[in-house]
Amino acid sequence: MVPMRIPFVIWAGFLLVLLLAAGASHANEVEFDRHVIHYNVVNTTFLSPDVARAYNIRRSSRRALVNIVIMKREGDAMESVPGSVSGHAVNLNRQVRNLSFRQVRDGDAYYHLAEVAVRPGEVLDFNLRISAAGDDETMPVNFRQSFYRH
Repeated sequence: MVPMRIPFVIWAGFLLVLLLAAGASHANEVEFDRHVIHYNVVNTTFLSPDVARAYNIRRSSRRALVNIVIMKREGDAMESVPGSVSGHAVNLNRQVRNLSFRQVRDGDAYYHLAEVAVRPGEVLDFNLRISAAGDDETMPVNFRQSFYRH
């Protein structure tokens, strides 16, 4: 299969959805010595059909997309870097959902994406372990996300 190049307008729309969702809550980032981890979780129905199809993401009111970006500090500047993300989500009944992340590169940006099944009204605690490529530091990132009916 030939990789499909996403038109800038579609990709910009995807990023806009993620940024709007991030702005609706807190900063959605965790700072470490040399890195900043940005995270976001959105229901997959917020993605346009074109974006979902291009990234092989199933759109459903019962699925959410976890997006992780690893940023490395270079002086006063920050740059997106490749790495690895692993972890799981746990609901309030202590049911565990393992997450399988895949890395997506778009130009100079790297995104780590995973899908997770969700129920309306459910609360999930995400427990992630993140490593930047070429770095021995493992960065734990933990956060809670509520999923509302829409």
